[in-house]
Amino acid sequence: MYKEENLLGQTALRSTWRVSTMGGRGNVKIAEGQFKLVTIDLSSKNIRETVVSILKACEISTKYVDKIPRSTQKSSLHSHIFSHRNSKYADEFEDEPIMQNMKEKRAPDNLIDWINENSGIAREKYNLTNATREQVKSLTDYLRNTYGIKDVKWDRGWNISHIRGALQSLVALSMQHSQYMHNLEGRTIALGQFTGVSLDGDVFLSIIDVRSKWHDLIKNVKQQDSALTSIPLYEKTLSGILRDIHIRRRKFMPKVSAAEYCNHLRQLTTSIGDFYGKGKTFPQSVPESLSKYEIVVEPEAGPLMVSPTGQFITPSSCPADELITFISDHLDEAMYLLTEYSINKHVEKALFREVKDRLGLLELHKDDSITPSLMILCCQRLLTRIDRLNMVIEITLEMRHKQLFLTLELPPVPNADSL
Repeated sequence: MYKEENLLGQTALRSTWRVSTMGGRGNVKIAEGQFKLVTIDLSSKNIRETVVSILKACEISTKYVDKIPRSTQKSSLHSHIFSHRNSKYADEFEDEPIMQNMKEKRAPDNLIDWINENSGIAREKYNLTNATREQVKSLTDYLRNTYGIKDVKWDRGWNISHIRGALQSLVALSMQHSQYMHNLEGRTIALGQFTGVSLDGDVFLSIIDVRSKWHDLIKNVKQQDSALTSIPLYEKTLSGILRDIHIRRRKFMPKVSAAEYCNHLRQLTTSIGDFYGKGKTFPQSVPESLSKYEIVVEPEAGPLMVSPTGQFITPSSCPADELITFISDHLDEAMYLLTEYSINKHVEKALFREVKDRLGLLELHKDDSITPSLMILCCQRLLTRIDRLNMVIEITLEMRHKQLFLTLELPPVPNADSL
């Protein structure tokens, strides 16, 4: 059924429609399952007339519609008043300072301008956090020296103030329960988004968790380590039922604990086992061995896709039928991307190091979503325009002499093609 605004518009969307309807209500009886072709005129802008014409065309009674009192044009008047007031408020909002700032703030024309505009801001922000960074260094040194902790690291997405607060909480916890801190000797502490032992064996502490959860993990960290020893067995089992495909973990996959990862592997293995138990198998087009391919198992909410590096990525909750079909349909694409990545990763590493050295940067990071091919292109553009970045190089070298720290976040930058 058309909406009211379409029917009341200045121009009818379509004047005539031909539809099929089941018969049996008129004088002519039509067999069950057969349809009668009728023509419906929708040229009228009056809703009542349109509904009546549809009912009559389908030989349906109009008694119910006839009993409804005819409406006035009051709704149209209200609509006109609302539209007038809405436009008035819209004009007032356009004059607000926040709207003006949104208009004035636009994307830079190219990457060089963006670097020139933001290098001063980066230096200023860095200077403002000197005291905070000194506190963070003091706290991490205390944990290393007192409890033999190997290293303390954190996700780059957290503000330095959050890191300081988390470290202060950890130091306070260590003083209250020092009898358990020997469990962390020789381990790496990572401040992130979950609490548990990671796939690399690091002890992760969620910044948003309460101190009691940290205490429970530190107290029972040896029990959490047992999941690490089970991972190779689960991966080997899953690889075996997927024709020896390699089970991998991508660099920027969502952080999960070792115990959770074991559950994901077990869940997918069970699903594929049930798939074989029903007498199903891979299509004949799939080779007997998939040892040249790689697959990554992620949490239930993860995507089903081929990554830019050629790896199959699947959520642990993916139905086996869907996963097998997806793999068989994307084998060529995965092989092409795997081959391309095996070449690009070495080129990217060399260019990455060259850009960092020639620009005199202390640190150079890239966004997790940037593929090697895009990073290679960006680095090549920077190197071919090194002369235009002389001013930035001088500033960076001066900062380096003063032992300051500058991070150049390359992507995502709008209009990078105009570099």
